[in-house]
Amino acid sequence: MNITDFILDSIFWMIVIWLVMKLWQTYLIAKNEVLAEQVKEMTKQIKEQIIHVNIEKHGGVFYLFEKDTNQFIAQGTNVEEVAKHCKTRFKDKSVVADETQMEQLGFK
Repeated sequence: MNITDFILDSIFWMIVIWLVMKLWQTYLIAKNEVLAEQVKEMTKQIKEQIIHVNIEKHGGVFYLFEKDTNQFIAQGTNVEEVAKHCKTRFKDKSVVADETQMEQLGFK
């Protein structure tokens, strides 16, 4: 084997390795894009299943209002009563309140 054959073989294998790396890179980018789209879809589905609320207490009654729209969600004198009303009204959704706000109002 002379030096020319060695150089040609080296160039050939560098090109082969470069092509394999490019194919692998293309595959990983495509896979990443698919996963990113799945994460976006799952995030959207989760957001559709959760209602974030603010809690207000007037007298002995707790009132829940949706955070974004301030729309009335439910009311009750204790957590169990409010949870019952939320389950009745929103069968397929979860109502979530800020834990700090719950503690401050004694809503536990």
